[in-house]
Amino acid sequence: MKTMRLWLAAAALTGCLTTSGQAVVSENVFKDITTLSAVRNTRFARPSPAGKLRKSGKPVAFYVGDSTMRTNSDGQGWNGQWGFGLFAQEWFDEDELVVENHALGGTTAETYYKNEWAKVKSGIKAGDFVVIDFGHNDKNVDTFAQYIRKYIDDVRALDATPILCSRTPRCSNGKPSADKTYRPRGMAIAQEKGVAYIDLEAEAIPMYEGFGTWKTTQMYHDGKLHTSLLGAWHNAYAHAKAIDADEGNPLRTYLKDVMPAKMDVSRLPDEHLTFTCGGDDTSARGTFRSGRWALLYNTLEKGDTVLFCFGANELKSTTSGSELGCLQTADDKNEVQKMATASRWETVYSYGWYVHYFLNDVKEKGAVGVLVNEEGVTPDKVAGWNETLATRHGVTLRRVTASGIADVEATDHRQRAHQRYNLAGQPVGAGYKGIVIVNNRKVKK
Repeated sequence: MKTMRLWLAAAALTGCLTTSGQAVVSENVFKDITTLSAVRNTRFARPSPAGKLRKSGKPVAFYVGDSTMRTNSDGQGWNGQWGFGLFAQEWFDEDELVVENHALGGTTAETYYKNEWAKVKSGIKAGDFVVIDFGHNDKNVDTFAQYIRKYIDDVRALDATPILCSRTPRCSNGKPSADKTYRPRGMAIAQEKGVAYIDLEAEAIPMYEGFGTWKTTQMYHDGKLHTSLLGAWHNAYAHAKAIDADEGNPLRTYLKDVMPAKMDVSRLPDEHLTFTCGGDDTSARGTFRSGRWALLYNTLEKGDTVLFCFGANELKSTTSGSELGCLQTADDKNEVQKMATASRWETVYSYGWYVHYFLNDVKEKGAVGVLVNEEGVTPDKVAGWNETLATRHGVTLRRVTASGIADVEATDHRQRAHQRYNLAGQPVGAGYKGIVIVNNRKVKK
């Protein structure tokens, strides 16, 4: 069994490693972009005038749509809702193509055309692209079709390239549903007019179905239409994958690699790895928002183990300092809070939610999650949460004493009464050699 550290750092006997809680990974994985607000402010507001972000000699992709592309007028996420256009640039080489998100919440193809389109059109130059995405607020499909054709004709008159995009999926009780009205009509118009069609739904719906109902629900801040920051990223990823799937899409040449980024680990055939997640310079929230959890999630394979070692940083402030703190409960909760230092909005979740999310991901991958309470290190409050969460989610709680000897507790005794575990909390067979835990007692084999 090989143990891989989530971050390269010296680790104690327990495996609870030390790392920087504010380090943000550079790969194309989900991360809380609001933590990068100092360098990403241009993503939030609608550029004015249109074309403001253009780089000399390079094209601009103008995104026009409704709140599922960018909420409200400033897109700051003050209500916990985010549109996928915020993350669109993440998937394109910005040295070659600049994305400007001009979407506006509450608009239809008609109202945007009448009230907003002239401002966007003034910034379009020959060689640019316009991605057009409406349908959620439209009430009449014939009116929708009429104005979609107007956008296409207007863009072409400017020697630019129009591209249509499907709506983002709606959701009900954690189950995404396909659009049976505007999507087929948009596809028909794309074929009629000879323009590319980005079938975002075709990529997003299978992805969400694979996540299951609980995780899919986390993609939506209102549970049905408007996405959380997490959902906005996944819709943007589906958007990029749909472009990549169409060799005829003119934006494809500007795409970055859409293959999931993974940690740089070596793995022999059929080898299972043990990862340690946590440490005294990070927290569950820091792990989630930095993008490091997403990298680990992409790297996990069936049979791997993840040890979760979270501690005192869970009890710090949520809005000031290093912003590592979480909502103080083992239950699933979230609040939209304004960060003190940067005056930006962020959805802060509870300790119970972060751990629930991690354990759900581990289960999805067929891996094993183990919660760790370290004597003298894990605060009593966090240790209590871990006990509650281990029981609630049916996972192992590993207690580590000051001497470094682990007491592994199997929380579902009805199913695991005679199961054998090694000191990492992993189930082992009868032929395993070494110290094993049977019925919460250490036995040497």
